Amino acid sequence: MKHILLLSFILLVSVAQAQSLASAIDQYNKKQLDQAKTGFKAIKSNSSDYAEALFYLGRIAFDKKEFEDAAEYFRSAIDKKEDVAKYHTWYGNAIGTLTQSASKIRQGFMAPKIKNAYERAVALDPKDLDAQWGLVEFYSQAPGFMGGSWENALKAADDIAKVNKVEGHRAKVTIYQRQEAWGLAEKEFVALAELDPRFLGGLGVFYQNRGNYSKSSEAFENDLKLNQENWGSVYQIGKNSAISGTNLTRGIECLNLYLAAERGKNLPSHSGANARLGMIYAHLGEKEKAKALFEKALEQDPTMDLAKAGLKTLKN
Repeated sequence: MKHILLLSFILLVSVAQAQSLASAIDQYNKKQLDQAKTGFKAIKSNSSDYAEALFYLGRIAFDKKEFEDAAEYFRSAIDKKEDVAKYHTWYGNAIGTLTQSASKIRQGFMAPKIKNAYERAVALDPKDLDAQWGLVEFYSQAPGFMGGSWENALKAADDIAKVNKVEGHRAKVTIYQRQEAWGLAEKEFVALAELDPRFLGGLGVFYQNRGNYSKSSEAFENDLKLNQENWGSVYQIGKNSAISGTNLTRGIECLNLYLAAERGKNLPSHSGANARLGMIYAHLGEKEKAKALFEKALEQDPTMDLAKAGLKTLKN
């Protein structure tokens, strides 16, 4: 009878702790970080859920930008239960974030920890794309003497492609742009946009940065065929016309559409759009229209350098 009672008690405790973990995770997912932290801290060190609680305490610290604490929690979770890929991935993320503000000497000591963390995560779970991306970032940015390697970065990208072709192409775009291998980057970007048209805007920006305004506008136009109210692409077509002095009628049309629309957050200002429109009219030789648009842009934003430069050009 005593054995039965003991087993029943142990079972009840286990169920209660599992419920406590689930409740704390739910609070974390709802961004109730302080409540979740209290719940995770209540889980005992002898519980089978303790490693997971430590992991989430690390996630909370990471979300609060307390990266030293986050790294310690992730390391403790690994010490408690070594064979969980995400513990290593997030340990690598925390150490990697800390390196951004570390001295060069300290970065040298931290680099192997980052590499080892991501490599161990991938060994445990090859489908852990966060860890695979961690390797791409590490190998393509770390100096050679710290373990950086273009060859290993591309291998990681190939491994990503085995799990997700879109992410594989995106990884190679990242690597080739860092190498300034523009032809290879273009090839991968085109393949990426063909697989996932959401990246057409990114392809347009890629061509724009390379000075290929015709291909850039083509990519943005293709993006608009999928979503006519993608105001970022509408603006960029106008910007290409303003910079290149080509496709001017379409540029005017797009910028006027942009100015009449309810633009979303994180998009260029109306001041910038008016300045670009002024540049187009300057290309057309319509100086009065250009002048009025530059002045309007400065009324909207007195710091708009494009408009200041435009007015200066008109005076010359």
